[in-house]
Amino acid sequence: MNKNKAPSPPNLSSLITLGVVITVLITTVSVLILVDQFTRGYARSESETRMKQLAWQMRDALERGMREREVDLRLLVQRPSVRAGQDLPRIRRVFNELQANVPHYAWIGLARPDGTVAVASNGLLEGASVAERPWFKEGINGEYAADFHPAVLLAQKLPPQSDPWRFVDLSAPVHDVDGHLLGVVGMHLSWSWARDIAAKLLDPTVNRYDVEVILVRDDGTVILGPKGMEEGKVDTPSWRAAKASPEGGSLLETWPDGRRYVSGYARTGRNDGMKLQWSVIVRQPETVALHAFRDLEQRVILVGALSGAVLVILAFILTRRLVAPINALSAALEQRAAGRPDVAIPQVNSYREIQLLSSTLVNMVEREEAYLREVRSLNESLEQRVAERTSRLHETASALQQALDQQQANQIQLEESAAELRAILENAQDAFIAADEQGRVVEWNRQAELLLGWPRDQAMGRDMAELIIPPDMRAAHNRGMAQFLKDGTSVVINNRIELQALHHDGHELPVEITVGHVKRQSGHLFIAFLHDITERLAFRDQMRELALTDVLTSLPNRRAFSDRLPEGMMRARRADQLLALFFMDIDGFKGVNDRYGHEAGDELLVEFARRLQRSVRDVDTVARLAGDEFVVILENLQTQEDAVMVAEKILHTIREPFQLTHSTVNISSSIGVAVYQPNLDGEVGPEELLAMTDKAMYAAKRLGKNRVELGRVGDV
Repeated sequence: MNKNKAPSPPNLSSLITLGVVITVLITTVSVLILVDQFTRGYARSESETRMKQLAWQMRDALERGMREREVDLRLLVQRPSVRAGQDLPRIRRVFNELQANVPHYAWIGLARPDGTVAVASNGLLEGASVAERPWFKEGINGEYAADFHPAVLLAQKLPPQSDPWRFVDLSAPVHDVDGHLLGVVGMHLSWSWARDIAAKLLDPTVNRYDVEVILVRDDGTVILGPKGMEEGKVDTPSWRAAKASPEGGSLLETWPDGRRYVSGYARTGRNDGMKLQWSVIVRQPETVALHAFRDLEQRVILVGALSGAVLVILAFILTRRLVAPINALSAALEQRAAGRPDVAIPQVNSYREIQLLSSTLVNMVEREEAYLREVRSLNESLEQRVAERTSRLHETASALQQALDQQQANQIQLEESAAELRAILENAQDAFIAADEQGRVVEWNRQAELLLGWPRDQAMGRDMAELIIPPDMRAAHNRGMAQFLKDGTSVVINNRIELQALHHDGHELPVEITVGHVKRQSGHLFIAFLHDITERLAFRDQMRELALTDVLTSLPNRRAFSDRLPEGMMRARRADQLLALFFMDIDGFKGVNDRYGHEAGDELLVEFARRLQRSVRDVDTVARLAGDEFVVILENLQTQEDAVMVAEKILHTIREPFQLTHSTVNISSSIGVAVYQPNLDGEVGPEELLAMTDKAMYAAKRLGKNRVELGRVGDV
């Protein structure tokens, strides 16, 4: 055995195979690490965005609810029956009616200036003193909202419930028609109002995503949150960020329970939209928020491992097949170098390079020394080309795998986000409709079905204007859409407006609509939220009607008269006809009050009003200004004598005895008459005409009462 024999060099085919396998493994692991980091960051960003949006929605719902309660309070203190302050049973019925319409009002009451409760819903606390309550002290000076607090006086009187009674107080002063303070109206809003808002906001998502809403007062007290946290203190980064940033945001933080949460935060009361300022925090455990990422991570690792194994096997097989002809030539050369000239150099036809090499080696058998350098050069060239082609193959495979993995991750993420958005919209409190640039419906949630009567499968793909816009408004709608698509301007888009919507059965209903748009590559996507405001408009009309009616006689009051007289004079000018105004009171009305009492006086006023109405036409206006003062507007007259004739008819009717409940009285009336002649009195206004009738009435009293006097323009 030759001990000085040099060790055999490593086999080239083995080195190439090992290098390709290691390269494929390193590339696969690197791609998996990059995909994992990108997916983790994207999942966390999506979760923070979702929590921030939920915090914004909770904040908007709280502010919208408080604004509606403030509107209720303002309308309540302006009601004539409340401002009169005399008919306590009627005021109690008003309070009970409002409480029935808004069940979250635990108590509504009117306290006198000394702090004694004069009247309240269901009679609770009537006669009790609330002089030391903050809502009463502050409510005397103006509208006031008291922050979350436990029940004090009402705790023992209200029915028991699972959670202790907690309130937010609203109060405002009440003044009579002369501006004197009658007292303070207080409204105790049950805290179940805020709980219901949170429940409606998160009900579609709580069970699945473990989302929690926390409401924190400025002193750090939790006023709404999970069991065990309420009325405790918190001092978390999200709470401090909510106080410092009114616009809201989101972050990842660790809470006192040691768990990490993705928290969205916002703050109420921004831009004076709400008097009370609370911090809204919506949180979700990090483990839940990133649950989808964990599943995706496991699938990516599994797919990556399988893909890497397949690539390694393919690289090994392809490399071995590529270098097999070289191994055959190498074995033949080794045998010839070992002194076996009978071994033939194989002629290989698999690849051009190998074929050229084998042909050359056959010719080099006799010129081995002369062509040794050329053989080495060809061998080196062959190895370089093999390495280049292997590298290109590796780069192509890596790029393809990376593109496939990225496409799969994006597709999964898009499907999850679309499912989450669809669940939120399907369970939204408002109707949601989406339409493309041609006006065709592409989304129609459950609330839209309930509000507009169209099932989703019938609405999808149809023209939105034909479904919900009344026929007389469609032309204006089409012009507005064309204008927006032309120059981007619109009075509807990105604004909240009130209009009429068309129901499936053909009737129209009032809605509040908010329209937005999203610019897409293929055009615009228009989205609309609709909210039914039928009850709101009915309550507004009821309040307006009450404000224009005299409580005792049900006649138009002074405010209604102030509107109708200018309108009548304007109609008289257009028709070139006469208009007459009567101003009258009851002669001896004070004596009736003094002798028979105020109840008899009120009964006399009611009967007097009825006789006035029966003495004139239905188209004429009879109004009570104050006390025993009444006015009559007569339109479409031909002569002054027509007006005097009607006034004499009224006097004759009034002279007949009045049968009251406990007595029979005889009275008369003094009437002042002013006739407006448009062609002669064009410069006379409503105030001058009323002053003329007032002077004429007092002239009738001076001349003995129970008579009619005609006023003149020169008398003013």
